[in-house]
Parts: sequence; C-alpha cells; structure tokens
Amino acid sequence: MAHPRLTWGMLGLLTLLSVVLATRLRVDPNMLELLPPEDPVTAAVQAINKEEGGTNLLTIAMKGQDPEVLDQWMSGLAAELEKDPGVDYVLYEVEPELAWKVGILQLTPEELDLLAERLQGAVALGPAAANPFVASRLLDLGPLTARLQSAPTARGIFPQVDGIARMMVRPKGSAFDADFARPFIARVNDTIAAQDPAAHNIELVWLGGAYRHAVEDVEAVRNDLGWTGTASFVLVLIIIVVAFRDFRALVLIFVPLVLANIWTTGAAVLTVKNLNTFTSFYPAILFGLGVDFGIHLYLRYREQRAGGGEVEDCIARAWDLTGPPSFTAALTTVGGFCALWAAGFGGFQQLGTLLAIGVSFCFVSVLVTLPLLIRWREKRPYRLPRATQRAVWTERPPTYRLAPLGLTLAVVVTLGALTLVPRVQFEFDMSALRPKGLAYADLTEDQRKLATASYAPVIISYEDDASLTADHALLAKKIADKEFPMVKGLLSIRSVLPADQEARVERLRRVATLARDPNIVYLPLEVQKNLSRIAATEPQVISPADLPRSLQHMLGALDGRHRILLMPDGNMWDLRETLKMRESVEGTLSGRNLAGEYLALATLYTLVKDDTPRIAAIAMFLVFVLALLDLRHLGRALAAILALISGMIWAGAAMALFGVQLSVVNFVGIPILMGIGVDVVIHLLHRLEEEGPGRVREALATTGWASILSTLTTVASFAALILATHRGVQSLGMMIVLGLSLVTLSGFVLVPLGWMTTWKFTGRLPKSPNP
Repeated sequence: MAHPRLTWGMLGLLTLLSVVLATRLRVDPNMLELLPPEDPVTAAVQAINKEEGGTNLLTIAMKGQDPEVLDQWMSGLAAELEKDPGVDYVLYEVEPELAWKVGILQLTPEELDLLAERLQGAVALGPAAANPFVASRLLDLGPLTARLQSAPTARGIFPQVDGIARMMVRPKGSAFDADFARPFIARVNDTIAAQDPAAHNIELVWLGGAYRHAVEDVEAVRNDLGWTGTASFVLVLIIIVVAFRDFRALVLIFVPLVLANIWTTGAAVLTVKNLNTFTSFYPAILFGLGVDFGIHLYLRYREQRAGGGEVEDCIARAWDLTGPPSFTAALTTVGGFCALWAAGFGGFQQLGTLLAIGVSFCFVSVLVTLPLLIRWREKRPYRLPRATQRAVWTERPPTYRLAPLGLTLAVVVTLGALTLVPRVQFEFDMSALRPKGLAYADLTEDQRKLATASYAPVIISYEDDASLTADHALLAKKIADKEFPMVKGLLSIRSVLPADQEARVERLRRVATLARDPNIVYLPLEVQKNLSRIAATEPQVISPADLPRSLQHMLGALDGRHRILLMPDGNMWDLRETLKMRESVEGTLSGRNLAGEYLALATLYTLVKDDTPRIAAIAMFLVFVLALLDLRHLGRALAAILALISGMIWAGAAMALFGVQLSVVNFVGIPILMGIGVDVVIHLLHRLEEEGPGRVREALATTGWASILSTLTTVASFAALILATHRGVQSLGMMIVLGLSLVTLSGFVLVPLGWMTTWKFTGRLPKSPNP
C-alpha cells in the first residue's frame, strides 16, 4: 500500500510475460505421452512413432447400392486422395495382374497336387474326355480350377461386405500433431464431398482411426476450455453481485482472480508445456477455488470497517485475523493437489502441478492486489451496514445440552453412509467419457465393426524371417481355434507370400504346363476358361520388393522389416478389455518385442487401480500435517480430519445413490474435495476458537457466511463443467458439485456440534449473556 505504482508495475510486467508465454500453449491429445516412459510397451510405441510417424491409418468406409459403381467411385476417391500433399499412400486396390499372381499363391500345396493329379488324368483321356459319360466325371475340375481364375479378380484389397467398401489412408504426419491432423481431416472431408457421393447413391458410413479421434478430442478440449471457463466466470460473478450488492466488489474479487489465471497459463507453458483432456478445465476450477481467499479477506475487512476505523488499519486487522487460516487453507488445497504427483499417470501429475501453481498464484494475487483495490474502492466514501449478528439470550445462557445427541446422530448418519460407499462404480470405458455420440456404446453394429477394423495393430518385431514365420503359423492357429482373446486376426508378409512359396510355384508351373496341353480342348468349356489365364503365364516366385510400397507397409515388411501385426477385437477403449488383450498377447509371446497403443493403454488400468488408494492416503496425510501445523493442537487437527472424512463419506454415498461413476478423468476430484473441503473446517475452527463459548451463531453469521459464499462460488465454477461436451469433464463437475456440497454441510454440522460438545464436557459454558 506504501508503493502502489511499483507494485502495479511489477504485477503488470508479470502479467505481460505470462500472456506472451500463453500464446505458445498447445493441446496434445496423445495419451501415450502421459504413460510411464519406463513401460517397455510404451517405449516401443514411442520409438515407432518417432521412427516412422506411428502405425495409425485413416479408415474410410462408404456404402452403395451398386457394387460396380461403388468400386469405381472408391477408385476415383483413392486417386484424388493420393494427390493430397499430406498423404503417404492410399490402400484400396493393387494392379490386377499382381493381385492374380498373389491370389493363386493362396492355394495350398495339397490343393495344387489334387488339381494337377485330376487335370493330368483328364488330359490323358484325349478325345475321350469329350464323351458325355466321361465328362460327367470331370465336373469336379470346374470348382477346382475356378479358384485359378476368380480368386484374385476383386480389385479392392478389402472385399465389400453388405455393400460397404473400405480403404486405408496413410498420412505423412502424426495423428497427435494438431497442426497437421486438423487441416488434414478437413481436406479429406472436402475431397469426399467433392466426389459427390449422394449423386451416386453412396453414403459415408465411417471415417475413423486415431486421426479423427485426435481431432475430435482437440476440438472438444478447445471448446470446453473456453466455454466452461466463461460459464464459470459468469456464474461466480452472479453470486458475487447478489451477495455483495455492489458492482465495484466485482473488481475487488475478480481482478486478482483473472491475474492469477493469466499467470497460471503462462506457467503452464514452462511446466506441463501442453494441455490435454485431463488439464484443459483448470481455469474453471481456479475461478471457483481462487475466489475463496478474496471472499474471506474482503468480508472480514467489511466487518472491521463496519465497526469503525481507518481503511489501512482495517485492512491490516482483517489480514491478521483471516490471513493465517486463508494461508493454511491454501496450503492444504495445494497439498491435496501435490498428492497427484505420486500418481503413475502423467495426466494426474500435470493437473496436480497446474492446480497447485494456480491456487498459490490466487492466494498471492489476493494478498497483494486486494489491499490496493480496496483503497481504490474507498476513494468514494460509502456507508457499510453494521452487519454483526450476535446471539441473543432472553432468559439464560446456552447449555448445549442437545449437542452430544446431535453429534451422535451425525456419527450414525456417517456410519450409514459408509455402507453405501462400496457401491460407487468405476467407468472403465474411455470412449464413454467422450462427447455424446462418439462412445463405443453409441455406435451401430456396422459402425462398431468398422471402428474395430480401424484399430491400430499390435506390432511384433523380429530379427529374422525364420522367427516371424514360426510365430505366424503359431498365432494363425491360435486365432483360428479361438484361443487368442481380444485378437481377431493377423497380418504379415506370410499372409500374402507363404513360407513354402517355392513349392507352390513349382506345382503351379506343373498345372500351367498341363493347361497348355493340346488335349485341353476336349475338356468342358468352363474348365478351359478357368485354365486359360494360367496357361498364358509362367508362375514366378514373388519377393516382398515386388509388392507395392503401401502393401509392404501394411504387411510390416517395408524397408526389410520383419513384423507381425495383430488385429485387436472388441472395445479397445475399455481399459478392462485392453488389459485382457495385453495379458493374452504377453502370455503367448513372452520375450518378444511388442508395441501397440492399446497394449500401452492397458497400463492405465493398473495405474488408476494403484494410484487411487495411494493418492487418497497421501492427500489425507498432507492435509492433516498442514492442519496440525496451523492449529498447533493434535486434538483439533484430528477433529478437522474426522470432519473431512465424514464429509467424504457422505459424498461417496451420494455418488452411489445418484449413479455418479468414478473415472480416469473425475478421479482427481478426490484430492480436490479433500483440499477444498478442509478449508471450511479450518476457517470455522479458527473463528469458533476466536469467539469462544456462547458465540457459535456469531461465528456462523460471519465466517460461516463467508464459507458458504466461497463454497457457492466453487460449486458454481464446477457446475460450469457440467456444460462441457466431454462427458468425463461433465462427471467431474457433477462429482465436485455433489461432493463439495456435502463436505461443506458436514463441516457446518460436525464442527459446531463438536465444539459445543467439547465445551459442555469440559465445563466451558458461558456464565453470562453476550455483551
């Protein structure tokens, strides 16, 4: 207050620097970056992403009434997409001749031996083969030879099913690079629209894969960041206006809050570097948390001013009385958030960092700027009502005779609520937390099949071809026998080029030689037609280098690599199913070099399971230690923690009754509730001790009112999260709104009853009415 210009100058410089830093803040939807880097599967995926941009593809599925029209339209779309500078390749069809050569290699040696044997016998008959009686015995040559003609004639790599054709697009950039993925997806949609599918009776059934989901997640984060922050600001503003009935009070309360949020955003660039689904809503939280300090300090100042006194003296007195509990409240809240640092999941760690920094900035900002703002407010004198509400005894001082009974009933309610807590469920399906319509449960049966087909594969890398060939045969048999849970298929170079290719080519050459025999003219016309194509060629061994680059990459054979790609099945957004797949794959392929986004995601299940009790215990311990340091009395510190625990139990019971599930997003609400909930308890404990016996109503009318107001603003700020499109963020809002309301109610019930019961049993009852 003695150096206002210097203070504002320093604050302005800090704010300007934060604004400059904030312009560099980005949104990163890559959840793999948040998993422990020491996990071998995560490390393997990151290595592939760094080496070749990952294995993610974009799946485009279209549905049409005429298969030929659909095929031609898809071919045209593939040609247009290949012109896009951001496309590496489009996999829809291969050159027909190569497709035929690869197709005939899929006939097994046994099938080829049978064909050659029957064909040799038929050719040896010569003209006799034309005899109707003999020809009837050659009818099996029709189906046998048909595969030589028709097996590879389909142009599309992926056969049409129920009028749906698919293609795979390999982009050049990463799905998790928003600057690449957003314009890329926009260009793909524009290219599809330019082909006018409706004019050909064709419709888009599915456009999926990591690129689409990453773009949707970024858009949801950006939308929610602005929307929830604005809604939180407006709701808190309304509460402040109604409570203070003074528009200039908005400046006093909100200027420190806005400054703190700007500083936090600047600090985010230096600490967490990027925002994600788990950190995008921090402004909405800080608006609710940070306003508490301003409310308590400003209301205590008004209380002092109402009793008379100079402005600066009243500020100093208010800061002396309310500053210490506010500081402790800030520390306990920060301690609750710092407990998130013990999490194995980076998303929780980053949120803990942001909120710990943010709450600290909010406290410092209020502490420094509010006195200056109050002096500005006092330039125009105004009259404050003498709003002191004192307890009035008409006959005799209170005896608190019902306090022990009330405390006992509160304990009984808490014990009853404890029986409901185990009924709180956990939402393991990550897709159920995304915006409505994008969850796995929201998809149609066809869309689920196409979504499954667009999953990123599990990649198994080998040093040599022999090891790959052995595992390919083993895995193919397990999949065929349905002994490989959560895996529906596999791809490798052995899916197209068999290990015994030379033996098959030798047999095909024998068939080709027989097909060129002059006596072939006596065979049925259908058989002659089927044999005409192989008769006109000489089967050759095909090497991986003879395949198109796109197909080499799809089969894991590009640039001399030896890979098997396992195709996941089921709902890979459900952490329980990803865990089943990981256990299945690692159990079957122990010691192999494994990489896969869904294998890595399975780690999140274990992390959340292990983090929940550890973080809750650490948060509770930190809150207790900080409360003990502030209250300097073990009994009061324990009482504060017991009141907090009771409130948490009430909140858990309410979640069970209202069906609010825990998830990887709202899980952070547990330390948030602890950090915020203990604030009310600490402020009430300080004021009740300050007022002494007989002044419970006085404490509730002053500090209690400030606590209610601060709780309302916090609840309002979290209520803004319910408006988010991301359902995980919505659930966090519902959890905090419900939980904080009950934790606060618990504090208002248990703390006064506890004090009154203590006063009664220790004989500290008031001897005379209040003055």
